[in-house]
Amino acid sequence: MKKSITFILFFCIALCLYITSAQTVKTLYPVDDTYTYSDNTIRGMEHTLNTYHSTAGAQYRRISFLKFDISSLSPFVESVKLRLYTNGFTAGGDNAHQFDLYPVTLNTWAEDDVTFLNFTEKLGADVTSPLLASYIVPAGQALSAQYIEFSGANLLKYVSDSLAAGKRYISFRMREKNVVKNVTAAVIVEFHSKENPSGFAPELVIGEKDIEQLKASDIKVNNVSITGFSENTYRYAVTQPWNATVVPVVTATAKHSGSTVSVTQAASLTGTETNRTAKVNIQQGADILTYSVVFELLPPPTDARLSEITVDGKALEFFDIDKENYTVYLPYTQTAVPMVAAQTYDPNATAQIANANSIIATDAELNRTTTLNVSSANGLVTKTYRVVFHKLPELDMVLAIGQSNMAGRGSFSDVTAPMNDVFLLTPAGEMEISSNPMNKYSNIRKDLSLQKLGPSYTCALTLQNYLKKPVGFIVNAQGGSSITVWYQPGKSNYDATIIRAKEAQRFGRIRAVIWHQGESDGSIVDAYMSRLSTMIQNLRTDLKEPDLFLVAGELAYWRSGGTGSTAFNAMIRTISSNIPKSDWVSAEGLTPLIDATDPHFDGASQKILGNRYAEKIIQHVYNTTSITTVERNDFPILKSFNEGVNIENGNAHTQYRINDVSG
Repeated sequence: MKKSITFILFFCIALCLYITSAQTVKTLYPVDDTYTYSDNTIRGMEHTLNTYHSTAGAQYRRISFLKFDISSLSPFVESVKLRLYTNGFTAGGDNAHQFDLYPVTLNTWAEDDVTFLNFTEKLGADVTSPLLASYIVPAGQALSAQYIEFSGANLLKYVSDSLAAGKRYISFRMREKNVVKNVTAAVIVEFHSKENPSGFAPELVIGEKDIEQLKASDIKVNNVSITGFSENTYRYAVTQPWNATVVPVVTATAKHSGSTVSVTQAASLTGTETNRTAKVNIQQGADILTYSVVFELLPPPTDARLSEITVDGKALEFFDIDKENYTVYLPYTQTAVPMVAAQTYDPNATAQIANANSIIATDAELNRTTTLNVSSANGLVTKTYRVVFHKLPELDMVLAIGQSNMAGRGSFSDVTAPMNDVFLLTPAGEMEISSNPMNKYSNIRKDLSLQKLGPSYTCALTLQNYLKKPVGFIVNAQGGSSITVWYQPGKSNYDATIIRAKEAQRFGRIRAVIWHQGESDGSIVDAYMSRLSTMIQNLRTDLKEPDLFLVAGELAYWRSGGTGSTAFNAMIRTISSNIPKSDWVSAEGLTPLIDATDPHFDGASQKILGNRYAEKIIQHVYNTTSITTVERNDFPILKSFNEGVNIENGNAHTQYRINDVSG
């Protein structure tokens, strides 16, 4: 009997170990989290997410929001838990604490752009069904500091459905169902946000199924293997001649002998994608993995478009099938004319390529132009694409990094034109003529709609105007980010930024770093300077620029109470004494984007700030004390603020401020 019990126990343990090993667990952390309460204050950089329900009015409620990036998840999610760490509460509440979790309609919001007054606009109308999950603490009971967990079928379905719909992000709304008071005092429950220094950040814990036994080893169309087949790619587009009518036959082979294969053939070569899709189902027991083969008819033989252009084997960035003219900026070290190749959209069309014979910027444009003449399959339609090469001189470049004020939140509606002789690093590591918003190509930025006017704009224009030659900018900021993700290798924002900075070095030297960050770090002022010093030393080492100059910016003066900018600014002003080859710029006289609760500078202030950054670079990197006088004669813009007047010369990007105007 003892042996039987031992065997059964051993078998159960082995089975548990097998089940555990058959599931992959991933932990995701929020990309944004915030809560709303009563006014226009942005709370996304605070250390807690607060909840409280009130029937006295919506302005008294605290509602928390969290957003996660789910792009790393497979389609086979088996379990979901949302874990939030709470500071807890004492015994004595008159009602049960019921924390309810709901889906959120929109996923384009960011924590540094949500307030009580705009959260419905940013996140969409409240979703009240389905209730994803709840966590309940009975009335009167205390709760110690700990993680609480939300789970259940509705939460799992929400994540699974979001993945099936191809979503990259999902968002949650957490609220209290009941009004809870201890005698007459409201019981406000605090949860740790991702900014909390405790390290107990919110977690979305995902269990994924091990699907190795469900994979295919081959899929064929009319007995020919699909080109580029991979067992881990589940959708394929297969083209057919434009006039084809017979639906091809799809067959498949399972990778493992214990699995069975069934195929639902496509119904047609025309109509909806569902009609044109064959489904390959690999099954083992109750588990099924589906591969899709979608048939697409090629265009008729009158199509003379290209589907791709490559330059020296690299896909032409921002290629558009209907756009015919392109300019490619080449680094100063390039000597050979790039080789251009192309792929026609219709495989039966033809393309004739006449390569450029020069890349020298002063040579005639005709000599620097590669022409691609495309003829349709029937020879009746032609189309011409042109790629113009422009070799740049060695650029002096600036790396602009930090959080939302460096990314820019001010309006740029009055400054949308391309910036003459200012070049911006693109996602593919190339250069283009810069235009606002300059943080649009950041590889760590939040949603594109949030990227607006930052200090890089006038910093670049002022620097270029002084140097009288082209300059380059690498703008790589992320709203809401702490210095803890910036200051050394292994930290996410540092690693992402160093990749872009090294790409830019093909085009010249990075001479300075402009840094505007700190709204997220008001509580770590004492440790901040040490981390900032570590960051610039690491940048100097990794970029092999030992003289790389650092200019850091003060935070908004009006935020003394909210984020500790008074202490922070006092610390920043000591930068030259603590970090060699560094200086700071003042935020004096700058004005808020919304009101005194908002940490962001408005557009006019961002222009002033950019000029201040440029002046410091000119002073220290180029060893002069003043910038070249702007000689344009433009109409000024007058704006009132508080008890003063702001006179902004918009086109020349020069600002004057007159304070204490009376009479």
